[in-house]
Amino acid sequence: MKQVVIINADINKGEITQALIDAYRNGAESVQAVIKEIVITNLRFNPNQQLPDRVAEIEPDLADAIAKLKWASHIVVFCPVFKQSINFKIKGFFDRVFLPHCVFVSSKDSFDGNFSGRSARIVSILDEEAWKNWQSTQKATYLSIKRSVLEKRNIKPVHTSTIGHLYTIENEYAQKWLKKLFNFGAKLL
Repeated sequence: MKQVVIINADINKGEITQALIDAYRNGAESVQAVIKEIVITNLRFNPNQQLPDRVAEIEPDLADAIAKLKWASHIVVFCPVFKQSINFKIKGFFDRVFLPHCVFVSSKDSFDGNFSGRSARIVSILDEEAWKNWQSTQKATYLSIKRSVLEKRNIKPVHTSTIGHLYTIENEYAQKWLKKLFNFGAKLL
């Protein structure tokens, strides 16, 4: 049985992002996956990474998120991108949660950052400006999360999806993505 953690990184907790998450969740539940969710906006934590010589106490919400990530065999991040960047609280979440002393503490004096055996998917939902930029450059801002966070912790493969600006969930483009995300969930991709 697959254990899936869905990270909702939408700072506005928008209906469109929730519909996309629900489509993925429904697909995963159709193959009996167990799902837990992390909603970054609901977490109470300091998004500023402390200097290396000043270790901050882990807030209870981050400790809970870390426990969920350790439990998961598959991680799905739904990350809206506004004005070609990721919100500071989202970046702060990844900075704080994936610090070596927070997640990968072992009984030795060193840490084990190996998350091998886990997979991930990043679903990037672009605003209009970011969508226009994507059409010309094909470069997405989620690459920093993919390469610098997940792949450095041996989470592989990390699949990615880039969804253009969605004005409404009722149009053909949005419906196509809802079906795709259901299928990704059913295949646990």
